[in-house]
Amino acid sequence: MSKIDMMIKRTLVLGLVLMTAACGYQLRGAIDLPEQMRKIYLKNASNSLQQQFTKTLKASSVDVVKQINQAGLVVAVFNEKMDRRVLSLSSTGKASEFELNYSLDYELQDASGNVLKKPQSIEITREYYNDQEAIIAKTNEEVIIQQELYQQAVKTIVNTARSDLTAK
Repeated sequence: MSKIDMMIKRTLVLGLVLMTAACGYQLRGAIDLPEQMRKIYLKNASNSLQQQFTKTLKASSVDVVKQINQAGLVVAVFNEKMDRRVLSLSSTGKASEFELNYSLDYELQDASGNVLKKPQSIEITREYYNDQEAIIAKTNEEVIIQQELYQQAVKTIVNTARSDLTAK
């Protein structure tokens, strides 16, 4: 390969890297969080939401603590619900399409119970096709969709808390 070819390749790679950075793309993983959010306590959250909080924030060196007095931030969860409803039926009367709806209300508090952010609501909905030929696969798909709903709720809560706490 000639020197000119190498220079062209390097220039192209550098240009692509700069364009990617300019559009705001970031690798997934660690999230830069304020010190107050390094230890989070979840109050009244389901086991599934707690597991997803722990899993999602692991890369960011955040601990989901077991006792409220260890926390810098308390996420108090209210009215957490996961609903499933049939959207359509096949010609044989079996459900062919479902909707999963995950909703919760939450409030951000400090360890003393002082409210940092008034109650907020999250509602996330996903639809999926239920193939009667692949029942086991569809059951697994529903579990994966539920995990994605929990993950999206965690990200929404963390982003809201981060923007509110860094603004103060």
